[in-house]
Amino acid sequence: MTTGMGKAGAVVIGGYINGLSLLRSLAARGIPTAVITTKPFDLAQYSRLATEHESVDGLEDDPERLVEILERRAPDWRGRTLFPANDEALETLARFHERLSSNYRLVAPPWEIACSFLDKAQMSNAASSAGLSMPHCYGPADRATAAGAGLRFPVLVKPDAGHRFFARFGVKLFAAADRAQLESCLGRIEGTGLACRLFDMVPGEDSQIFAYCTYVDRNGEPAPGLTIHKLRQNPPLFGSARVAEVCAGQPGLREATVELLRRIRFRGIAAAEFKLDPRDGVFRFLEVNGRSVMYNGLLRRAGLDLAGHAWSDYVGDTPRPAVPAGWPGVWINLHADLLYAVLPSHGRRVPFAELAAPYRRPIMESIWSAHDPRPFLVQWGRSARSAALNLSRGRRPVPEDWLRSARPPSGA
Repeated sequence: MTTGMGKAGAVVIGGYINGLSLLRSLAARGIPTAVITTKPFDLAQYSRLATEHESVDGLEDDPERLVEILERRAPDWRGRTLFPANDEALETLARFHERLSSNYRLVAPPWEIACSFLDKAQMSNAASSAGLSMPHCYGPADRATAAGAGLRFPVLVKPDAGHRFFARFGVKLFAAADRAQLESCLGRIEGTGLACRLFDMVPGEDSQIFAYCTYVDRNGEPAPGLTIHKLRQNPPLFGSARVAEVCAGQPGLREATVELLRRIRFRGIAAAEFKLDPRDGVFRFLEVNGRSVMYNGLLRRAGLDLAGHAWSDYVGDTPRPAVPAGWPGVWINLHADLLYAVLPSHGRRVPFAELAAPYRRPIMESIWSAHDPRPFLVQWGRSARSAALNLSRGRRPVPEDWLRSARPPSGA
């Protein structure tokens, strides 16, 4: 336990699905938890479980705004444990780690470790040194690389700072099916100051994506983790999970994830994502997150309470052992899943049988709770207002229009 700090409670920074699931996990343990929202589409502040609420805008551009709030609230919140729920929050806690640690416990590493999560170039270097197989990188996303003869389309334009790219463009990356599209993508990023690289695109559906999730404690020991199988994403191919399940462990994923985390000396919540490449049957490493993920509630239902592990580890308690629950259901972001099914915008309408299959199993909705319904109602109310506004302006409805007021943060 940090000297002079009691078990004062927690603060969740970021209030979308990631943050709401953290709040509910902590509240289930009787831990008083405040919420600091960072995006206009956040929802956790509407939960009856949030004991207090602060708001900070433009965190990706001015992280000191968050630091100012935390220092202003320090007389009341001293000793609380800070949980980042998005990459902007993780970056701020990492950059101001020493300064904030005088008043708080941070479920975030210092910058020299966090940069391996937030800077994709460093993440790739760490993954390569750990022996993970990755999609081929052609080089920097610039005109010289694009002019090379060795490109195999489609290719991806991936940013090194994913959360900053998302804040500007509203997507995680750009995909180019040919040179003309690649030239258009390069034109969009020129002058933005956002470093990007060109990668081979691993073919296959969203259902070929798996994530190994675990918690690494203060002694460097990883908890028994769980493997998540994505079934659908929002948007398709390059988005966040909207339908997911717990599955049997896939060969080599735990070993690869643990070795990567060991090499970067990480402590905390981690989820490493891989895609099974149909060309050779090899799992290609995509990314690793050093914070809570969208489907944190599913992990907790299945017996891996990552928020609880972090709380116990940082306040000096003994974490409760992970006990796999064998839950046979699926986690569904109903809001996104239904809208993308009804209003497809990526050239593929999900067949009804495929859409309906997960709904025949036990369901955990990402936001809905009969004991805490208001975040769910607010989410759908916002989208209804957004859709009505777009329709009144004569715009063709697509999922992005309806989801804009509640879209997810990059990664998860």
